[in-house]
Amino acid sequence: MTLLSAALAMFAISQPTLPPLTPKDRQLLDPQGKPVILKGVNLGNWLLIEPWMLNWTDVKDPLPDQYEIERTLAERFGEDERQRLMELYRTHWISERDFPIIKSFGFNVVRLPINYRLLEDDNNPYVLKPDAFKWLDHAVELAAKNGIYTILDMHGAQGGQTPNDHTGRSGQNKIWSEPENPKRLAWLWSKIAARYKDSPNVVAYDTLNEPYGGTYPKIKEIFEMCYQSIRKVDPDKLIFAHGFYDGFTFFSTPKENNWHNVGFQMHYYPGLFGSEPSALTHAKHLNFLDGVQLDVKRFNANFLIGEMNVVLGSVGGAPLMRRYYDKHADLGWHTTMWSYKVHQAAGGIGPDTWGMVGNKNPLPPLSIRTASKEEIESLFKSFSTMPYAINEPLRSALTAKIPPLVDLPKIPEPRRTAPQGTLNGWKATDIGGSLKGGLEVKNGDVILYGGGNDIWATQDSFRFLHQTITGNFTLTAQITSIESIETYTKAGLMVRANTENESPHFLLSSFPTGELQVAWRTGKATNTESHDPKLTLTPPKLFVQVSRTGDLFTAKVSNDGKNWKTLHQVAIPGFPKQSLVGPVSLSHDNYQLAKITYRSLKITK
Repeated sequence: MTLLSAALAMFAISQPTLPPLTPKDRQLLDPQGKPVILKGVNLGNWLLIEPWMLNWTDVKDPLPDQYEIERTLAERFGEDERQRLMELYRTHWISERDFPIIKSFGFNVVRLPINYRLLEDDNNPYVLKPDAFKWLDHAVELAAKNGIYTILDMHGAQGGQTPNDHTGRSGQNKIWSEPENPKRLAWLWSKIAARYKDSPNVVAYDTLNEPYGGTYPKIKEIFEMCYQSIRKVDPDKLIFAHGFYDGFTFFSTPKENNWHNVGFQMHYYPGLFGSEPSALTHAKHLNFLDGVQLDVKRFNANFLIGEMNVVLGSVGGAPLMRRYYDKHADLGWHTTMWSYKVHQAAGGIGPDTWGMVGNKNPLPPLSIRTASKEEIESLFKSFSTMPYAINEPLRSALTAKIPPLVDLPKIPEPRRTAPQGTLNGWKATDIGGSLKGGLEVKNGDVILYGGGNDIWATQDSFRFLHQTITGNFTLTAQITSIESIETYTKAGLMVRANTENESPHFLLSSFPTGELQVAWRTGKATNTESHDPKLTLTPPKLFVQVSRTGDLFTAKVSNDGKNWKTLHQVAIPGFPKQSLVGPVSLSHDNYQLAKITYRSLKITK
């Protein structure tokens, strides 16, 4: 028996064993064939540090990420002391006392965010560190002792999957551009799978957290690499594929890909990132989830909301969290909130909180740059003994026999079909997998119904009514109404190179509030750039115009159709002389259609 085989055997023997859960279509089944819904929390900031969760961003010249924290420790105290201090940190941030608390919230699963650097060194790729699985084993064991399953989550991958700090190192996003990085990730997953393939305590592998720095094809390509690598050693355990920020259907169904026991994952933070923090936003989001379920059923796979949190007490707080957990469970979905433990300077649990627990007493922020080694060591050791403030409103809401009431406004039933009219000389296209839209012409008004997730980043999804124009032109229209489906529902005029979802384009758009934006993409699949004119014009006093002169594109607006104001001009060299021009309709929720009304739509050469 090899040393590795012996270690694996010892691991299997020492671990308490939970009942195995078997994926079948959209369910996880226990040994008696009964469906089990996973409800739990992320163990954030343990095996991958996010400085804001330690209140370390409120110091002078804060360190942005774990990479810089560890580099600074090594620079100040030496490599051996860096390693010793980081071991102290991991020993005390989460400890045995935490898992009974997690269980007391009615939870049966933890999602464990991992930094790949815990297992593999950039200076020694494709080689596991001698103690690679020490902390994963420890976490899985502590969870299992308390009847809690574990989802292993690769939160920070080789090269970074976004430029964000929660990959472990800011400013990278290199997994998409450097071929060796995804190869290393796939290799590492084969080693993780080999270790935990026979452990029922590990219920799933989450291959790549929030792959938002990539494109649909690249995300799918890297998932396929990880999937194949895992399946060579573990034929059956559930594997989650993480969607883009706007959806997961670009993967195609498991059946179409010949994937076995693959589930899908999304993260939702309505009212926190990109939408208004209001009860209306949450009411809309709950409606939106019914649309997501249409795709989940079509994919016939397990579905995980891997991160979510209401945070704000003013919009619903703990009772709304219960509403989400119950809604997800009713749909047959699994849920892990972000996150278990968050520190703040004042201590306690306020009305707006990310955590289940936090420091009870005040805890001034510490600077890794300036604190003494003794101060750092003392703080790390205190993590496992300092008095907790527990989020009792959340615990009470989640464990109550009768769910607490949540007062949310009623939302109209989503529109998923629309009239299929035509407009002479124009063609309508649903771009990028957008929900089939519609068209009406009434008394000279053009009513365009569109779905889609966004016109942004590197790829688009929306409805486009267009003509093919060669050379220079001017396109004008009056926008008389914009149905407010989402904060970023869009109406406006576009020039586009083609109907591919990654096409170059120039767009003058308005949100339902009348807030204007000019956006453009200079090349295929390049990131969208934008200009905020800080101007609001509300329908019907919203007249828009885009024009082209050579490679120069101009956006203008007016409140009367006579006196025009130039908002922005952009030169896009190499833009095709023959282009598509016309109005757009984007709901920003691809499970329903937005109704946009245009008047006096006109192209002049």
